[in-house]
Amino acid sequence: MKDAAFFRHAPAFGVSVALLLQLPSAAHAAPRLFGTVEFQMELKKPQSWLDAMKRNEKSPIFFDEKRFNSSTLWKDLKKQAEGKPLSEQLRIVNSFWNRWPYRTDREVYGREDYWAAPYEFLAKSGDCEDYCIAKYYTLKALGVPVEKMRIVVVKETIRDIGHAILAVYGDGDDISILDNLSEAVRPASRIRNYAPQFSVNEKNRWVHVKPR
Repeated sequence: MKDAAFFRHAPAFGVSVALLLQLPSAAHAAPRLFGTVEFQMELKKPQSWLDAMKRNEKSPIFFDEKRFNSSTLWKDLKKQAEGKPLSEQLRIVNSFWNRWPYRTDREVYGREDYWAAPYEFLAKSGDCEDYCIAKYYTLKALGVPVEKMRIVVVKETIRDIGHAILAVYGDGDDISILDNLSEAVRPASRIRNYAPQFSVNEKNRWVHVKPR
């Protein structure tokens, strides 16, 4: 996700940070992901995610004989992960999809920002949010509840660029991060260089702000 595309998404919720901080819930909500407070909203934006969900419904890839690469059908990947603890499922899924090469939206689709459905990523690869979407739907197919997962658009504060990651929420403050920049699935508590802007799943969207 390039800088320009990232900053186009940030204001897309139509709610200012100043207004959010005035909400009564802001004083009582406990910080979670990367020390931010999360404000849940209806899933109306971003359009790129809504469009990707529609395309995925029309062309699903999670059926047994679907070939993912030269050595792996979906039933093979499913067999590796089914019945394993969640932490092991996350590791398998993160490692599998990170084998795909990074390709920019401009290179693949001729536009600045495009969120690919899993079948598109499978065929063409993609950039950071596309890895997240493929991992999200893979974990969903393995039985992980969508309520536990978020595609999170972040600002990578060291390089000052936009990025996207997949957050899987566990019990309490346990949040695991799947990232195309890391082979390891890392606890969110150990990551210091990501500032979340907003997150989405198939049911809701959230704005993330630093508490005062």
